[in-house]
Parts: sequence; structure tokens; C-alpha cells
Amino acid sequence: MDDALSKPIATAYHAGLAYALLRPSRTPGGMIGEQLGSSAGSSVEFMDYREYTPGDDLRRVDWSVYGRTDRLVVKLHREEVTPHLDILVDASRSMALTGSDKSASSLGLAAALSAAADNARWSRRLYAVGEENIQVPGGEGNPQGWAWPGFDGRQPLGLTPITAGLKLRRRGVRVLISDLLFDSDPWPIISRLAEGASALFVVQLLASQDADPPWNGDLRLVDSETGLLREVRMDSAARERYLQRLQTLRQQWSAACRRVDGRLIEMIAEDLTDNWDLRQLVECELLRLS
Repeated sequence: MDDALSKPIATAYHAGLAYALLRPSRTPGGMIGEQLGSSAGSSVEFMDYREYTPGDDLRRVDWSVYGRTDRLVVKLHREEVTPHLDILVDASRSMALTGSDKSASSLGLAAALSAAADNARWSRRLYAVGEENIQVPGGEGNPQGWAWPGFDGRQPLGLTPITAGLKLRRRGVRVLISDLLFDSDPWPIISRLAEGASALFVVQLLASQDADPPWNGDLRLVDSETGLLREVRMDSAARERYLQRLQTLRQQWSAACRRVDGRLIEMIAEDLTDNWDLRQLVECELLRLS
């Protein structure tokens, strides 16, 4: 782990120990009945039901429930409802914006969520996504041991299918951490992330200069991913157009999240690293006080 990131990661993990992940209020895939148990296991003990979907093994259909309710449901067993958290962090270059806390806050937030998962006795995995999607070595263990590949992606999130090559846990909770600052339809990303998940949270993590740019005058802008230079003149009108575009982007992501009953959470990197206050995630029903 980069020495510059070790301290914020350790601080964030400690802050996360005051919280635990909150089990989704809605069970996945139209499941009915209360979820039982929270520990891992490989037994075949009956745990719960979910609605039948085409392709399910008919031998697992509970025909007695169908006889009473006219609803096709299949039986689930303990290992199928073990709580699990998948954390996906955008590894593109824009997440390491010079002069900002975006890289420290994104991995720190992943560490805080890992602590909350540990408190709740959930399993967890960490992924770097973007130009190349990988499962981070050591991502199930202590964050100080994460072999983070770096924020080196030259392409923005979304050009590569976000779940390509990843083995995300079915019926797990998924959290995407990204600045979302790219011109791409959010629906293909959201629909892929939501497929098979019990809950989806998207954290838009912006630097303070992303959310409230101090630009004025003639500027030379450098694209974080491609390195392309562009000289522009920024005035109050240009700044207002940028802020309007940012608001439109947020609305598009929020609408896409609502289609799958997901949540969009907006956070500022520098505010997060200042005190690692995670109460906003409690309000959004991702965490609870431990």
C-alpha cells in the first residue's frame, strides 16, 4: 500500500469500527419471509424463500406454498443468504486528482465500509474497476494489506463493462465509489451492478474543486485519463454551465439508481478525510451504529 494512503486508510478503518452494515430492508429478487441467520456455513439448512424465476430448478419449488397462495417460490439455504459486501472503487486517473483528497477518501471509505462489514460479520471483497476490472489481492483482509493497483486507468468508468471478469456475490450488497465525471449513460452500469444484488449504493465522491470550481480567466485544462490539453477561458457563465451539467449528471445517476431501488450518495472528499463522519451513510440506510 502506498505510504501516502496508509494513514488515511488506517484512520478510516478505525472510524468505521463504530458502525455495522445494515441488512437490506428488502430481500433480494422478491424474496418473501424473514431472513434467518447471519453467519456463514455450508449446510443445507432451510433459511428462506424467494420468488421463482425462469431457469430455477423446479425441484426446489415449494409446491405447498403454491397450493396456498398461487405463488411460485423456491427454497434457499443458509449459504445462499450469507451477508456479503462487494466494494467497487473507480481506479481511473480522475480519482487521483492532483491537489485533492479523492484517492485517500475513496480507499478510506472502502476501509471504513470494510470495518463495518467486519463488525456485522459479513464477508467482503474489494475490486478496482475501470479500464481493467480486478479483484484486489488481500481485499478480504486488513486494509493495510491491500495490494491496490493504483489509480492509473486511462479510460473513464463505463467504457469497459463494469462487472466484466468479476465474480460478484449474488444477493450481496454492492457499493460503487466513483466521481462519475464522465459522459456516459449511467443505466448500463447501474443495471449490470444491480443484477443479482440485494442492494446497490453508488457513492459520488467529488473533490471540493469538482463540486465548487474556483476557476476564473484563461486556463489550460488537462484530461486526467487521456492527458489531452485544452485551453479555455472560464468566466461566471462558463462556471454556471459546468454546475448545471454536474447537476444534470447527478439527476441521471439518481434516476438510474431509483429504477433498481438503489441509492445515490453524494460526498466531498475533503469533508470526508477531515473527520471521517459517516452519519450520512446511516441516513442512507447503508450503515447503523454498532
